[in-house]
Amino acid sequence: MHWRASLTAAVAAMLVSSMAIGPGGVPHAHASTRYLDPTFNVDVQTDVIYGSAINVDGVVKTLTLDISTPRGDTATNRPVFIWAHGGFFAFGDKSDDDGWGARLAQRGYVVASINYRLSSTLVTAPVTTVRAQQEIDDAREDMQTAVRWFRAHAASLRIDPDRIAVGGYSAGAVTALGVGVNNDDPLVTQYSGVSSAVCTVVSYSGANDPSLVDAGDAGAIFHHGVDDNIVPYAMAVQTRDAMIAAGLPVEWNEYAGVGHVFTDAAFAAADPLTIQWLYDRVATAPYPCSPAVALRPRLLPGVTTALHGTAGRSAIVSLVAVNAPVPGYEQVLPCGTTPGAVSNLDVDAAAQTRSALAVASFDTSGAACVFTQPQSHLVVDLQGYFSAAAFDDVADQRILDTRAGVVPADGAQTRIHGRPGTTAVATVTMTNTRGPGYVQVLPCGATPGAASNLNADAAHQTRAALAFIHFDDSGDACLFSQRSTDLIVDVLGSMAPGAFDETPEARLVDTRTAPPPAAGSMTPIHGPAGATGVVSITATNTGLPGYIQVLPCGSTPGASSNLNTDAAGQTIAGLAFVHFDDAGTACIYNQQRTDFVIDLHGTMAPGSFDDVADVRLVDTRSR
Repeated sequence: MHWRASLTAAVAAMLVSSMAIGPGGVPHAHASTRYLDPTFNVDVQTDVIYGSAINVDGVVKTLTLDISTPRGDTATNRPVFIWAHGGFFAFGDKSDDDGWGARLAQRGYVVASINYRLSSTLVTAPVTTVRAQQEIDDAREDMQTAVRWFRAHAASLRIDPDRIAVGGYSAGAVTALGVGVNNDDPLVTQYSGVSSAVCTVVSYSGANDPSLVDAGDAGAIFHHGVDDNIVPYAMAVQTRDAMIAAGLPVEWNEYAGVGHVFTDAAFAAADPLTIQWLYDRVATAPYPCSPAVALRPRLLPGVTTALHGTAGRSAIVSLVAVNAPVPGYEQVLPCGTTPGAVSNLDVDAAAQTRSALAVASFDTSGAACVFTQPQSHLVVDLQGYFSAAAFDDVADQRILDTRAGVVPADGAQTRIHGRPGTTAVATVTMTNTRGPGYVQVLPCGATPGAASNLNADAAHQTRAALAFIHFDDSGDACLFSQRSTDLIVDVLGSMAPGAFDETPEARLVDTRTAPPPAAGSMTPIHGPAGATGVVSITATNTGLPGYIQVLPCGSTPGASSNLNTDAAGQTIAGLAFVHFDDAGTACIYNQQRTDFVIDLHGTMAPGSFDDVADVRLVDTRSR
């Protein structure tokens, strides 16, 4: 069935929402952060006229909206959020804003809930196909008019005309997505010369025509029930995938056991994510996000991106691949060289966000490069520099690839060979996983289980992480694989004698023995005072997509991340360099509720590693 016919059939089945208002959560634990924390009381102005239009029955309709504003707020250039109610494109009212007027105005936004043109009668299929499509288009044009009204009155309303977002539930979400993927086409007659492009879209139980999506459109955060048969789950997935393929920023959240009408528990999970998304994509985005200055599309497949650092130094950098539509890898390499010999980061499915550490060797001009195989956004953060005498940055060398031979069985120890008596820095990759399990680097013959370097939580996954591998006097080390999986090891360089104190692995934190840390928690960890430790971080039993960051206790999170999760129920591991203060303390910030396990693998000797404050070298999501 053609997509538009599918949507109009869905419209013919839509029900009015009588759901409870979802609670507005605050994803961070800090206080009084504008646009995140509820700070203001709210004033509401009702029945403000923003335009007029001819309804499907030929009657001229006056278009009105209600505006919620933060009481006593003197700020200018405030972001705007415009909401459209649900109701089958036949009924409902702007008073049905699902709490977003109060929720966001308390945080400093200017918020509107709009009335839009509706059918005069509740009609049913099959006679609704043409008419329902007209109603969908009319609602979208009315929301475009509301966007233009705000933009035309930006000065008097004290709003930023380049920071406007739209959202809705059900029919309202279909309407908001229509605004996001239409920009200024077709042109709305009112407010000539004023754009109706928006920063982003918030969709609760919505979808729209994927054939309309292109690289100049707005992205979206989706909240959709897996069991939705009103606006079917598959239709929302089609909209999401079209946006991802066009390089638009997308966050996808699905809710098992939830249908078209959200439960209180689903709202409790979804609303804090929406608040964070609007904070990141509208309120604090480091660029005007509309109309002509849209978010940048993702890197094209096979692009090489330059990094700039201190000339002649080898550095530890974190790589993050965001929203790749297909599996692929990222590789740090000297600029001008041919990629493909090794990889530092792997994604194995669409819409993933994956992170890993890598070694970047900056040449005499201070340049290094990152090759990105799939179309993807790329984020690179500098973690620190090795001293020249501490690290022998050899040409990357593959020392193990079991894909060409026998796959290690459950519980196998696979022997690898390197320079005798040295500690290598390597990328370890598990691929073609047969099921959940972990991989651990350890001395051959040692008992596994004290720590892990890599974790898989399902079959057919590919995961990569940086690891320190100590080769004994015979040049041997082993990889224990709890569950059968192919293994790849790429050596990136070796530590000089004495530069890395490879202490027996010690577990610093394991939150699985108590309730998981709540979203926004800071958990202290303790290690050698004044030293930089090398630790593995494993997130498990994840609640929602988010990140984990190692940082000094008391500092503000968000400047970088050490580990990323993109779905509930994941187990993901990675390596991090942690600077312990003079009291031997550092902190772990978890953006979303999750368990985590922290294992200390060793410490850098004094003078061997310059642990600088994290510096963002590349973020292709912003200009």
